[in-house]
Amino acid sequence: CDEARLERLGVVGLAAGEAGAAGGAAHVPEGRRNEKGQDVARVGNIALRPEALVGGEGAYNAGEADGGKDERERQEPDDALTGKKLQRTVNEKKTKEQELQRAAELLQANAGKFAAALEAEGGEEPSDEAEDVGDETWDAERRLQVAQAAWSGREAEPVGSLSAPTFDPVAAPPPQVGGRVAFSALVPVFELAASGAGEAPTLCAVANALRQIAQHSSDEHRASELCAALRLLLAGGAHVVPHRQLTEAVNVTFGFTRAGARQLPVEELPERARAGRAKQRTLMRVPGSSVAEVAAILTDAAGEGPKLVDRLAKMLGSSPGGSEISQLVRVLQGRPALPWHVALRGLAHAMSPKRESNAAALVALEDAVCRAYSHGGGPDMRLVASLLEGSDAEALIAACPPECGVPMAFMRPEQLRDRQAAVERLRSDAAHAVHVEWLVQGDRAQVHIKGGRVEAVFVPSAVGAAVGIGAVPRADFLEEAAAVLVGNIAGDCILDVMLLRLPRKAAVGAEEAAEKASGEAQEEVGENSSPDIAEGAEPEKSTQPEKQQEKAVVERSIIVLDVIFLNGTSLVQAPLRERRARLAELVTETPRLKVVPGIELAAAELTEETLRKKLEEALGAAFLATSREEKAISRADGLVLKWLDGPESAYFAGRRASAWLALARPPVTGPEADKMLLDTLTDEERKHLPELSEFHFTVISGFRTRSVEGINDILRIQKLYNDAGVVPTWYVDNECPDEYRKLGLQVVKAGKLIPARNHALVDAEALNKICVQTSDDIGSWTFLNDAARYFSDEEANAAAKRCEKLEVSPAAAARFLTAVMRARGPGKCKLAGVYPLGNGGRAMRAKPFLHQNFILGDFFVAEVSRCRFDERMSLKEDYDFTCSHLDAHGEALRCNRLIITAKHETNAGGACAIRDAAGERERFNIGILREKWGDSIKNHPTRANQVVLRWKAPKRKAADDESPAEETVVRPAKQAKVSKQNSKPAAAAAA
Repeated sequence: CDEARLERLGVVGLAAGEAGAAGGAAHVPEGRRNEKGQDVARVGNIALRPEALVGGEGAYNAGEADGGKDERERQEPDDALTGKKLQRTVNEKKTKEQELQRAAELLQANAGKFAAALEAEGGEEPSDEAEDVGDETWDAERRLQVAQAAWSGREAEPVGSLSAPTFDPVAAPPPQVGGRVAFSALVPVFELAASGAGEAPTLCAVANALRQIAQHSSDEHRASELCAALRLLLAGGAHVVPHRQLTEAVNVTFGFTRAGARQLPVEELPERARAGRAKQRTLMRVPGSSVAEVAAILTDAAGEGPKLVDRLAKMLGSSPGGSEISQLVRVLQGRPALPWHVALRGLAHAMSPKRESNAAALVALEDAVCRAYSHGGGPDMRLVASLLEGSDAEALIAACPPECGVPMAFMRPEQLRDRQAAVERLRSDAAHAVHVEWLVQGDRAQVHIKGGRVEAVFVPSAVGAAVGIGAVPRADFLEEAAAVLVGNIAGDCILDVMLLRLPRKAAVGAEEAAEKASGEAQEEVGENSSPDIAEGAEPEKSTQPEKQQEKAVVERSIIVLDVIFLNGTSLVQAPLRERRARLAELVTETPRLKVVPGIELAAAELTEETLRKKLEEALGAAFLATSREEKAISRADGLVLKWLDGPESAYFAGRRASAWLALARPPVTGPEADKMLLDTLTDEERKHLPELSEFHFTVISGFRTRSVEGINDILRIQKLYNDAGVVPTWYVDNECPDEYRKLGLQVVKAGKLIPARNHALVDAEALNKICVQTSDDIGSWTFLNDAARYFSDEEANAAAKRCEKLEVSPAAAARFLTAVMRARGPGKCKLAGVYPLGNGGRAMRAKPFLHQNFILGDFFVAEVSRCRFDERMSLKEDYDFTCSHLDAHGEALRCNRLIITAKHETNAGGACAIRDAAGERERFNIGILREKWGDSIKNHPTRANQVVLRWKAPKRKAADDESPAEETVVRPAKQAKVSKQNSKPAAAAAA
């Protein structure tokens, strides 16, 4: 290795002669080889010293960065560790100094200028409608620029590198295992993608790796090798190895204990495998696995059962160390760090003979590859074989048509909220007429009909969308779809539909019976409860008893949106006008089966006023419907505007196309949202509505002025309060009050988190005001304006999406909570808060209000009370505060329709700064909770060191029961009694 290459690799500090010139191998001192000239520990794998790395991972090997240790390191472990720690410390210190400098500059430049600073630093919250990476990059003009950059203008790339435009696949055969292409041939591609090298170099590397495989594979195996490589580049979706089995295979292979490893997060497993391989000494170079072998395991993972662990262990055991084994584990997990669209575009570039000279032809082939791939539901031999034959874009799409029974990706509309923007976009081509149809509420599905029967129903999948497929089977929809479609569809076809659940028939006591059957399982949600319900995810099993499930018959209506395949002919290339004409002949409409409502408008007729009227008509249609069937098909969230003619009106599977524009109902914001929130109060609750002057608004914060992210969060919160006519008081740490004041804030120096919380409560009591405590990282307050409760994930998800959303101010939220809380009765409830998760779907499964559940500390209102936070605690103090109020006053109000967006544990200076990796502080604080509140504190069913609150009033003496409101909440025990596993942390913290 020459010095320049070593420098590029980040290897410094090598003494002269320590880098061997022959074959790039590291120099091994005399006496370190056997009589055959081989290293005594490994054959062909000689590791450099770890101290030669800058921020390295343990070692650099000429063949693999496998983290191995040579004899010198084993003899001098302290020196090696000292070198690594020193370099890491230097890097961390430099990064911290740079962040502090940026924060100081931002603090100086934006003192008091909340709105301007928020806009300048990009402090706006990301939109809920943000598209995925594939959608954002699927722009023809942008892809044209990337294609040009990938194959020209990058002369600085190292000669022979896969990312170099001049790479010659003929002169550089890929490594092989048993005559097949080795997995190590793809490792440089995965490493480049993970390094963030940029789209053009990564695209070039993918194309060159596939060219290399095609060039050096036999005629017999060329198509299968390319298909297997493509499957690994696109790993994910349904083809992944279950985490439990992969973890077990890593444990078996490398001798780890199973107890701790099963709890290991998914993202840490690759490094565990890498570390395990580094500790093993091998007497000969292991061959590794072939691309075909890894692809076969991914394909067979779902049905292998116990045999899968043995196959995985054998594969991991035969893998070289370093980056190769960690990348192998990532691929098996379905996390190859390579966007699906880059893999497919790389395939198009690899097979195009004009890649260097005709970027426009490359972009056209990219489109065709993406569509052909989406038609087949994944890597398809038809796609690869057609490319190898030299097919152009049109021939490629024709060679890979949709097939009945095979899922294909959905075409999706581009989301817009501005009517004027929609008009300008669609009138850009005056020759095209537009079909304006309703954006119907329901479950999007793809129904495959053959021989007069429903063969399959597929629904969108967030997991599948990660690899560009986006459709998974739903067997439970088969019977429901067949009941509506059979006998009313004249032919074999693939239909794009919306499945709509009919409104329930009114029945006396039905709601009460359903609530009783459902139980209270969904109501108890702690700060670390269930993850978000992803769109298209499989719903949880119903909590209703089996007998009730058997009796319940789901009635559905169906709206047909499009026809993709009809009687053996693909219609994906046909214009929308022709497809709609085919629908009219194909579908016999019934009260429960309709073609999507809509009208045709000429481009000249498209105006903002026209769209406003049509939007209001769509949104209000359900309220005017008289029958259950009519109500189901009339529920709409907005409009979808589609071009009827021209090439862009074709069905682009797997893409969010600009030829379809969805115009949805925007959320209500500002004073109008605040007014609508307060209008939801009952007459009794409005009697208790307080004025803003009755509140002491506070923000609890610490050390947030020393990072750019923290300052942006501060500015956001202050602006939200200022816009509502409120000036909050900031209770901050002892070191940074002057920095907060520099921003023009009203500041109280209050110390650490728990003392600051109590300081705010004491000040509010002195002022005889309601205390409102706010975390400094909240992005928004959203009220879901739907008081109904839903008993399945499907219904709850749909309700959360379609309901009216009010983006309210924190001041209005505090007034609303206080009015509802006071209406409960004098002294009955003195604490109120919001839903503890940012998940609208989960919130809609709970009752709108609960009265004996956990209140999140990020935002709450508290009446004057003797309840205080326990200052022995550093975590989970809000659980204790909730229990204190329940014990003293009997109730604590939680609104499950009021949701906040907050960073919780991830912000600098937040709970993450207190938690330790071993979980000792968590266990100490849980010990305090259990000592004070006993059986009310339950272990979280799935997460270690987390709890769930299920309130049970503690036993007290009769004298105490006569005056519960006078009981002091902070009930310090004589000595904290904790379980055996918590005794050491408790003693350490007490000391």
